[in-house]
Amino acid sequence: MLGRKKETELSSQEVRTILGPGCLFEGNLTLPEGLTRIDGEVIGNIKGNGGLIVGEKGYVKGDLNVENVVVYGKVHGNIRARSLEIRASGRVEGDIQVQELFVERGAIYNGKCSMGMEGSEAG
Repeated sequence: MLGRKKETELSSQEVRTILGPGCLFEGNLTLPEGLTRIDGEVIGNIKGNGGLIVGEKGYVKGDLNVENVVVYGKVHGNIRARSLEIRASGRVEGDIQVQELFVERGAIYNGKCSMGMEGSEAG
């Protein structure tokens, strides 16, 4: 997707789960419905049908398999999602399989990208 997007699709949703700054979680996470925000560090895989925001100070080292992802921080792992947004401060190192992709100017993405219906099933 080219052009500017004023507000992320997820930003209008209520955040139901937060991993705050300074927190470290090691292990696999299954996200509940709704929106989860990570401002700390997760080492492990994340899956679920909800949305995920990786905040500017957030870091995930593991694979993501969720419905919608917005990355302001760093993700080191493969991503499978219906939609992925990598914001200007975001960095993704890994392969992605998505239906919709938005990469803002200034963002960093290193990996292979596959787009289409195969990337639409999360969870």
